Amino acid sequence: MDDRQDTDVQNAGVQHAVIRILTHKAGLPPGPVTPDATLTQAGVDSMAIAVLAMVIEDEYALVISEADLSANSTVADLAALVERHLAAEA
Repeated sequence: MDDRQDTDVQNAGVQHAVIRILTHKAGLPPGPVTPDATLTQAGVDSMAIAVLAMVIEDEYALVISEADLSANSTVADLAALVERHLAAEA
């Protein structure tokens, strides 16, 4: 696998992890939580953002503010933010 494929696999993993956190930990119904869904369409509210921030800190040792997380437009954007923070920590 080349570097681009490695990055694509990592990105898909982070996106899957964000969706898993939102549906399993924050209790959102899985149907509307898709990468292209806006946060509103996915049902992401302030409680879901708080849970996401806590789980990201626990699982990835990353501190991302709730304000930064909620400033994203889509679920994919949330995952991209986490990816950027992970890359900065590497």
